[in-house]
Formats: sequence, C-alpha cells, structure tokens
Amino acid sequence: MKLERVLFFGIAFLFLCASSHAQLWSGVLSPSRAVDWTQAGIPGGIPSNSWAQCGATIAPYAGPASTINAAIGACGTNQFVLLGPGTFNLTTPIIIKGKSNVVLRGSGANSTFLVFNATPGNCTGGSTNCLINIQSSDGTYIGNPANVFSWMAGFAQGTTSITLSSGAKIVAGVTSIVLDQCDNGSSGSTCAGNIADNGNFFNCAKMYSSSDSTGCSLDGPDGQARMNRNQWEIVEAVSCNPACGFAGITAVTIRPPLQHPQWSPGQTPQAWLIQPSQYVGIENLSVDSLAVTPAEVIGFGNMSYGWVRGVRISNGWQAGIYSATSNHMEFESNYIYNTGRSGAYVDPFGIRYNGSNYLIQNNIIQKTRVPILAEGPAPGSVIGYNFIVNNYFDSDFMFAGFEPHAAGNNYQLYEGNIGPGMIYEDSHGTQSMNTSFRNLFMGWESCANGQCGLQVFKDSSTNAFRSAAFSRYQNVVGNVLGTPGVQTGYQATDGYPFIYVLGNGDGNRGISPDPLVASTLLRWGNYDTVSKAVRWCGNASDTGWGETCKNSAEVPTQISPYPNAIPTRGDTGVGQPPLPASFYLVSKPSWFGSLPWPAIGPDVTGGNIGQCSGIINTIGQFSGLPATSVSQCLGTNLTTPAWGGHVNTNPAMNCFLNVMKGRPDGTGGELAFDANACYGNSGGLGQTKPPTGLKAVVK
Repeated sequence: MKLERVLFFGIAFLFLCASSHAQLWSGVLSPSRAVDWTQAGIPGGIPSNSWAQCGATIAPYAGPASTINAAIGACGTNQFVLLGPGTFNLTTPIIIKGKSNVVLRGSGANSTFLVFNATPGNCTGGSTNCLINIQSSDGTYIGNPANVFSWMAGFAQGTTSITLSSGAKIVAGVTSIVLDQCDNGSSGSTCAGNIADNGNFFNCAKMYSSSDSTGCSLDGPDGQARMNRNQWEIVEAVSCNPACGFAGITAVTIRPPLQHPQWSPGQTPQAWLIQPSQYVGIENLSVDSLAVTPAEVIGFGNMSYGWVRGVRISNGWQAGIYSATSNHMEFESNYIYNTGRSGAYVDPFGIRYNGSNYLIQNNIIQKTRVPILAEGPAPGSVIGYNFIVNNYFDSDFMFAGFEPHAAGNNYQLYEGNIGPGMIYEDSHGTQSMNTSFRNLFMGWESCANGQCGLQVFKDSSTNAFRSAAFSRYQNVVGNVLGTPGVQTGYQATDGYPFIYVLGNGDGNRGISPDPLVASTLLRWGNYDTVSKAVRWCGNASDTGWGETCKNSAEVPTQISPYPNAIPTRGDTGVGQPPLPASFYLVSKPSWFGSLPWPAIGPDVTGGNIGQCSGIINTIGQFSGLPATSVSQCLGTNLTTPAWGGHVNTNPAMNCFLNVMKGRPDGTGGELAFDANACYGNSGGLGQTKPPTGLKAVVK
C-alpha cells in the first residue's frame, strides 16, 4: 500500500510539472490552438523495466492459451509473465480482463512467436473481437455508457476542476471520466436540434443534407460513443469534494486539464464513467494471425496507461492494434506488417484508436492500406516519428497514411513522421485544431512493383496535406511536403497533384467547397517541392515575403475566433530563434541514438535522405523514393541533396532501411525485427518524457 501511494503521488507530481512548465510550442502556436502534448502517453514513460518476473518462464507449446492466461491471472502487482524462445501455436485467445499492473513479455520479437489459429474473443465490450484481449471488467463501451451525470460547472480551457451532479462510483486515481457535449446546434439529453455549420469550430458527424444544409459528413457517424456527442475528452479523477463516491453535487479535480476552448452549457455537457484496468502491456514478441478471420490482433478496451512495445504484428485480418475508450495509452517501437491481408478486408488498419492522450510513436507500418487511423475522438494524442511504407491497395487512389476518420478528432499532434501524407477527410465528420510539425509528407507512392495491383501509377489524392470541408483551424509548421517531380501545383480546393487541397466539398452530395479551411489554417516554416523554398509567410517583415510568399499571408492573424499571432520563432533570417526541436519531447530521446535531432525541418541542412533517380513507376526500380544510399536504389543513382536537404531519417525509417534492409517502396516479404537492434536497449524505449529540466512558471 505504501508503494502504491508513492507511485500515485509521483505520477500526480509529473502531471503537475508537465502542466506548469512553459509550453514547447510557445512563440509558434496560440494557446487556443494547442494543448500540452508532453502529457500524452504514460507519464514518465513505460514503467515495466524494473518489474519482477511472475512464475517460471513458459516454454513453447501447442494448444489453448489457458496456460498463459492462468499465469497472468496468478501475477501480483508490477510483475510480468515471460514466454520463452520458440513458437506458441495457440487455439484460443489470450485474455487479460480486469487485471492491472501486469505485462506479457516475450524473449524478443525474433525469438518468441505467437501463431494463432483461434476463435477471437470480444475485446472492447462492443462487437470487436481480438486475439490478445486486454480490457477492464467494466461493461461500459462505445454506445453503452453507464453512470451518466450532468456536468454543471468548470468549462474553461485549462481548468482542472469540474462540478458534476453526482460523484457516485468515482474512485480517486482510478476512474476515467468521459466528458462530452452535444454537437453544434443541438442540445438536451437526446441532443436534438439543427446541426448546421456555425461558421467556425464545427463539431459534427451527421450526414450532410442538401435539402436543408444540415450535417457535414458523407456517410454519417462512425465510432460515436453517444449520438450527436462528438466532442469528448477522457480525464482521470484525482480527488473530490466533499468526497469521491458522494451521491450528490461533487467538485472533481481532474487531470489532464480541459483541452477544448468551447465547452458550453448550452450544448448540454455531460459526464459518464469508466472503471479502467491500468498498466497492462505486451512486449518483445511476434504475433501472427494469418489463419484467423475476422479479428483485430491486439485489442484494448476501457484501459488507462497500457502499452505495446517491441512487438512484430503480422497478417492481421483487420487492425494490428485496436484501442477503444482508453486514456494515456502508448504504442511504440513496433513493426506491423500486412494488416488487412493485402486488401482482403474492407477496413485494414495498422493502429486504430479512440479515447484521449495516446502516444503512438516510433512504429514501422508496412503493406497496410490505412496505417494509423483515429476512429472516434482522441484529443491530446501524439502520433510521432512513425515510418509508413507501401499502403497496399489495388487502386490508383493514394491513402495518406495518417487519417483521422471520425468526428471529434481534435488537438492531435503529428510530429516527425515519414509517410505519404496527412488527410482530414469527410467520411464521418469534422476534425479540427490539429497540428503537423516536422513531418515528411511525400504526397505520392510508387506503383512500380505490384503494390497497386493492376494499376501502374497513383493519380488520385496525391496530395501532401488535405483537409476537407468543415475541418478547420489546422496548424502546419516546419514540415517538408511533396515529392520532387510529382506535385505540379501548390494549392487547390480539390484535385491532384497539389501540395495542399483545402476545403474540398462533394458535388454529388451538395457540399460546396469551404473557404474557411484555408483561411483558418496556420502555415509557417514549411518547405515544399513546388515552391522549392521554405515559406515564412506572416507579413512583409518575413524572409521571402515577396519572392516566395508572393505577398500573401499564411498566418491567420485576423480571423475570429482562434486567431494565431505571427510566430516569433523559426525565421532565423530576420533574427528569430529557430523552431523548437519538438512540441512534446523535452530533449532528444535515447532511441534517436546518433541520428540528427531534429530530423526534419527548415533548420535542417545537409539531410541524409536522397531520392532514387530515374522515371517514377518504372518496374523493377525505386525511382522517386527516398533512400539513404545508392545501394538501395536498385539500378539507378541516388540524387542528393533531395527535399532541399531538410530531411534526415527518423529512427523508424533508419531501422527499416538500414537495419532490417527493407526496400524503399516497402515491397517484398515480412522482415526480421528487433527493437533493441534499432533503438538500443529496450529499457530506454519508454523513457520519452523525462521528468527533469522542467521549469515552473509563476503566475
């Protein structure tokens, strides 16, 4: 009990420190357009490195997973079950239900192999089935919330105190509180009303109706927790007054602070409870599910502080990792190959998730149509330093790689990633107030070597950044965008191959192009392959104002609400300090090793990524693709510098190309994977946010 108390207050202290230090994005983003992303994932990093083994090491066997399940059930607090080297042929799913502070650990992703031929088990409380099933014993799930209370006071962005109509069943330090409110234009317990564009920050999932101009989406809601309540945040109850568990009006101290700026009593805000399991992880093993349909591979439901680390996931029918109604989850340093079985399933995903405050970091995702997808709100989440290659799809349509797919995906940070592109699409609703920082979004994929089926090139949706009608207030800072020789235009409201498509509508549904997408967009310090320059387009005082910006501003200083002042960092040509290295990492992480930090951005010169020469989409070649040596270009040369010299490999890309020896276009078979060989000892992989060097700001 004493140890648990120390851990609890230690974690609380980390949250307090994180919320009190100067924001890493200060001087670039307005506080209304960003949140404290240092709080994403598990505070202080994944804690299992010092945990003790529980029971004897389990040797490989064939049969049901009951031996593994029983070993996990017998563990005490802060222990792990160790699987030995070899192949486990399992005929039933692994189930970790209602259990906290436990890890299932293999002897390495190249040593311990879980091969499933099993009927999957339910893993989210709803209809989703998984092969490794991790969930709390709480039966609450998306679409079936229990213990719904009125949220009576405490709506300001940044507050840590809210008032609920009841504190019944709230347990301090455990209970997750899901805060939501009706979409714009609706109210009441059923959120009835006219859900129509409000002309600014518009939360909506309703299918658009041209007859009365209501709604916003092409296909209606997807992943909704409750009908017409598509803005949510999941917070943790820290303490209560008069007391947690009191069945009357209760003030609740929460963490992290509220993130959205437009919580409103007029939209009937409410709260509902989840009693999650906490601190459960899967580590250092391989999972293959080629013999199973249909199923997610690893699934989490109603969790807090869970993780997957150092794992290879192969041949998933649907998602490699799926996590629902969970908070502060961390999926890092994994390799996911061929989820969706080369397009056999309609919705193949690498990682799909909803909840709050995820950290999805340093993963390699190969041969998967939609690698990272937020399906349902996930505010406060960070998607950082992932490498995406070969989004296999038998079509000329390019899937972007990073794709919020449901309403309410707000305040997410995409940082340091390398992949085809970023898209805020309109299938299931609006997504606003997200930030892309120091990414390489290429806006193109090769079709030279069979990864597009019968197609020989992709000529649809080949954009580096795309944000559909009604999805506004995005921030695009310090990125490198486009592919030399592919994009021919800078910006349009639709079409290809442009760097940006902003505000595209849908003529078949009667949705007009939305000019507010462009006018509310913040762009600062991005290099693109059409301009062939870094764009500092704030005002006439900025570098390149006339020549590069053509006297046109890309900083929304005059909009209302949520303007952004011209940044005071980045444009070193006029004496500004450089951009921050990161918006969520307080220092260079250990898993970067000797690679340059920051890896991507306007202040990076002489980057180590070149471009394979030749005519793109030439069979048997990798022309047009990024590579680090001429030996990777297969019969052509390596053109350097490429992308203006502003790009180095991130650790995941370096691992794929130079350690795993993957092909630049991601074709070929599954590869051996060892997180330690790529990123150093796994004991350092989780320590991404060290609680040192934090400075309190006295107000």
